[in-house]
Amino acid sequence: MRILSQIQIFFLSIVILLLITISSSTSSTYSNKTNLDYIKTSCNLTLYKNICYNSLSPYASTIDSKPQKLAVTALNLTLSSAKSALKVIKAISHKTGLTRLEVAAVNDCVEEIGDSVSELQDSLRELDSINNKDSSKFEMVVSDVQTWASAALTNDDTCMDGFGRAGTVMKDLVRQHVVNVARLTSNALALINMYASTHKN
Repeated sequence: MRILSQIQIFFLSIVILLLITISSSTSSTYSNKTNLDYIKTSCNLTLYKNICYNSLSPYASTIDSKPQKLAVTALNLTLSSAKSALKVIKAISHKTGLTRLEVAAVNDCVEEIGDSVSELQDSLRELDSINNKDSSKFEMVVSDVQTWASAALTNDDTCMDGFGRAGTVMKDLVRQHVVNVARLTSNALALINMYASTHKN
């Protein structure tokens, strides 16, 4: 009887462990779905919904359905894209065989995207350090963040404007990088505005 009792206890322990594992897995799955739903709903407020969701959904657990983390993650991704674009455009500026107009346009673009990187870094640093409990400081900091993100978006547009009369091949080469940065910046700004609005409510 004692041996049977020990066997029963052993199998009962296994069943309990399995139930705990299943429960934990179900809870984790539900939590992740909730976070993904939150990202999807938030991205519906942006101009480029698919880009927004596809870029942010891999970070669902980090964002954890929190407006500040969503905006910070969006800015991080935008900054990374801007740095990558800047590196590519700098490399293009050193190519031989560019026309005078192309050289001027690329150099201006390097400066504009460089400014965007700085403004996005400022935005990210401030947004990441916001204290939600200090409402007066919150509004001031968010206002600065919105200004910097808007300026970064303007710089992206200005970069492309400079290629108005430049060669098509060069314009297309730069455009594919800058347009992606501009769209990410636009989305990040929309999510920052949403965060500001949520805090006021």
